[in-house]
Amino acid sequence: GYKYEEVLTGLEFERLSVASGPTGGKIVINGKEPKEVVFISCVGSREREREKEPELEPRIGTPYCSRVCCMYIAKQAHLVREKIPDARVRVLYNDVRAFGKGFEEFYNRVREEGVEYIRKELEEPVTVVKEKAGESGVVVRTRSSDGRTIEIKADLVVLATAIVPAKRTEELVRILKLTRSGDGFFMEAHPKLRPLDTFTDGIFIAGCCQSPKDIPDSVAQAVGAAMRASIPLMQGEVEIEPLVAEVDVSLCTGCGICEEICPFGALKLDKDRGTMSVNEVVCKGCGSCNAICPSGAISIKHFRDKQIYAQIEAISR
Repeated sequence: GYKYEEVLTGLEFERLSVASGPTGGKIVINGKEPKEVVFISCVGSREREREKEPELEPRIGTPYCSRVCCMYIAKQAHLVREKIPDARVRVLYNDVRAFGKGFEEFYNRVREEGVEYIRKELEEPVTVVKEKAGESGVVVRTRSSDGRTIEIKADLVVLATAIVPAKRTEELVRILKLTRSGDGFFMEAHPKLRPLDTFTDGIFIAGCCQSPKDIPDSVAQAVGAAMRASIPLMQGEVEIEPLVAEVDVSLCTGCGICEEICPFGALKLDKDRGTMSVNEVVCKGCGSCNAICPSGAISIKHFRDKQIYAQIEAISR
């Protein structure tokens, strides 16, 4: 139903309700204050593949939880009750995830203010349609978790849409040689021990580029990333990996296959010699070039075949 004037995303509603917005903070739809307001959670989030139900339309959302939607719905519902006291506010939700400090208390406060929470099943579709062309208002239809058919006439519908990676993420990945997780966000070096580091030394991540998160978590990560970045700046030098690629120039033909396969951009063609060269600062010793080299010219320092064979022989004695 996003094609209708009565249907907004959460971000658009935020802009509408803020004091510096186009209406000076007044919530106005089609020239009047809405009296029936519906919030719909998990729009595009937590979408599962419909392998067992091929007759239904394919899901086009994301499989992960966007994390912040439940609480900004609660905040925006509170704003509607505050600005339009006689408005009826309802929230169609799957699960309420009030995980942060003071979140559960705020959720309970919003319910006490008269906001109605109606639970539905995650797989149950929600439709927003106009009953008659030209008329104001829309109709929201779905089923509750106990199987009841729900039909609500609404003057305003707010969609809590999924948080997805920025469109230019792919370009940044290519320039900085970063890696991404399956959901498209930047991947950290280790989720517990190195949550701010990337696999490229000197580049750190913070905020929603890593995954959906709220403002306090983003600020905390940003402070941590700034401190992590200051360490090599203060030291004046950076430790590099001991296991890095090494090119045997007597075997290398300069075919460039290793340059194409290297995920870190550590291999370049030395035009003077006609062979490949390794940037040891960038190389992470992953071994991709070693495995793909057709002439066997690339090996990993301290991890050569002869060393491995010697270890196997010593173990087998």
